[in-house]
This record gives sequence, C-alpha cells and structure tokens, in this order.
Amino acid sequence: MRLKHRANAIAAGVLISLTAGAGVAHAEGFKDTWISGWLPGKESSHWKDRNLDGTSTSIKFAKCSGTSDTNPFRYAGLQLKKERSWSPDPVVARDNNYCDTSYFGDRSAGGYYFNYTTYNGSNRVRSYLNVKDVTIRW
Repeated sequence: MRLKHRANAIAAGVLISLTAGAGVAHAEGFKDTWISGWLPGKESSHWKDRNLDGTSTSIKFAKCSGTSDTNPFRYAGLQLKKERSWSPDPVVARDNNYCDTSYFGDRSAGGYYFNYTTYNGSNRVRSYLNVKDVTIRW
C-alpha cells in the first residue's frame, strides 16, 4: 500500500511539473511567411509588439537560396527597425542570418519590421534572395 501511495505521489508531481512548464516559451505573436526575389533594401511586412511578455524578437530563415551560380547564398544582413511617426525609423538591432535564427532581444512596445540590407556582405548584388520558410516571433 505504501508503494502505491509513493507511485501516485511521483506521478502527480510529474504531471504538475509538465503542466506548470507548458506555455512558458510562447511568444506574444508570430507570423509565418516567405521571401521571393528580394534585393538588398527590401523591407518585410510590419507587426505590432505590445510587449506583454519577455519573449525575444526573432526572425528564423529556413531553406535559403540565391539566384546566382557564382555567388551562392551564405548569409543575409538584417536590420530590425522600429516605426516612428514624423521621423526616420531607427535601426534598433542588426544581425547576419546564416539561414538560421536571428535573435534581437525583448523589445519595447511598438511597430517593427526588418530590412534586408546585404547578400553575403554586399549591398550591390544581382542575386535575388529566396527563403521558403520565414518565421517572425515577438
């Protein structure tokens, strides 16, 4: 009988641990999209971060390619920008995305977007960027 109570207590503890941990890593919002035929200078769609959580803003690229045989895709330069009324939008963070995830930290409330700035370090290219899976989380 004692063994049965102990097993029940362990099972209850595991269930509570799993339930309590569920949902901790969820972002306030996310957007799944793609990139097709972008040259440096192109900007993404915009999103509103209400900063209701502690989630880092991130941009994940998967299945990346360029259209040049002589200059295959290695990385894309990205700038995270915050929308401002009546003034230029400031760059709040930068990263080179190697077809992986770029993390930009927990950002204050506001409107954001990312700007594609360089292809393999150059903003003067004739290769178009294609990314089949883009996930933006905020």
